[in-house]
Amino acid sequence: MAYKILLAEDEPTMRRLMGMLLGRQGHEVIEAENGALVVGLAQQHQPDIILLDVMMPVIDGFEALRRIRATAGIDDIPVIFLSAKSQIEDRVEGLRIGADDYLIKPADPNELMARIDSVMLRSRRKARRTKGKVFGFIGAKGGVGVTTVVVNLALFFQQMGKSALAADMHLAFGGLTDQLGMDPPQTTANLALLAAQTIDSNALQRILVRHSSGMTVLASPANVPSGVTYSAEHLIAIVEEAAYTAQFAMLDLPNDPDIIEVLADQLNGIVLVMGSEPSSLKAAQRWALHLVHLGLHNRLSSLLVHRQVSSQQFATAASISEKLGCLLLGEIPHKPELYFNAEYTHTPVLITTKDSPERLIYQGIAQKLVEYTEILEQFQKLQVMNSVRLV
Repeated sequence: MAYKILLAEDEPTMRRLMGMLLGRQGHEVIEAENGALVVGLAQQHQPDIILLDVMMPVIDGFEALRRIRATAGIDDIPVIFLSAKSQIEDRVEGLRIGADDYLIKPADPNELMARIDSVMLRSRRKARRTKGKVFGFIGAKGGVGVTTVVVNLALFFQQMGKSALAADMHLAFGGLTDQLGMDPPQTTANLALLAAQTIDSNALQRILVRHSSGMTVLASPANVPSGVTYSAEHLIAIVEEAAYTAQFAMLDLPNDPDIIEVLADQLNGIVLVMGSEPSSLKAAQRWALHLVHLGLHNRLSSLLVHRQVSSQQFATAASISEKLGCLLLGEIPHKPELYFNAEYTHTPVLITTKDSPERLIYQGIAQKLVEYTEILEQFQKLQVMNSVRLV
């Protein structure tokens, strides 16, 4: 589960490293450089848990904790001391004045994460979960590269310090983890075996896997799972919980109208991925009409993936918005060798190409997703203004 964590550490390098470590695990981190800032930041941000150094300027961690425990509204926030002071009397003092745990620096990352989870499970304070943005990606027709787009966009957000989830929502024959060279022992099929109302953050965390980039991955079954039946309630519960695991959740959606309709209310946006050939444009037009019928017109956009050389491209960026009636997020250029090598080596493009035109392309798409609501509103206003001019 992802938490909002207040990290109080005066040493800049240690604070930066700790912040990066926690961020890669999907947690939201607020930083304090001295003990005097802790109470104010805790009141302002209402963190789920505080990691507190002992030896800090202005006031030390012990005094900061005393003030936390004496301040209404933050007095029940769990606190873990994370300190180089390892003497038994220091640990006893920390626990005596109200710390929930005391960990010696440098702490093993796995132990730190386990201690955080353990303290939160015992806490009387309910975690204030922050819901991330959820975007569904659907192919106008098969083979347009939806999975590739989902993986690379999630990677871009993760590399930019935003926690990201890449989720495969196919009910069978999932291929997202194949691109990453991963073979998770559990998939969404394991969640479908549970009663839908019991699917909570803990159930989801048990099947999520972490890619080496720090990105979280939700896998779907590679085959048709025997004896497993997904209900609409299962799908809704999975996506609703997934929204709390990362700041940006990218869903690889199946080309299935029923599933899209079930999940429509869970999506901040839906992106129609299409190729530049005539059949893909025709299929995209049909899908756009259907998505508008579902009431998704104010959350709908498109993405053009070129699978032919420029001389053979039928659909162009200039024509997409007019033909589909929705915003074009961007274009992925035709580079078969680059993407073939990425798939062959199980190494996505954004890992192998640190400074490249591809990164700029995904950066442009990601920026539009960050400002998605505002950009769509502006696009729709322009559409109305242009239609009035034509009349």
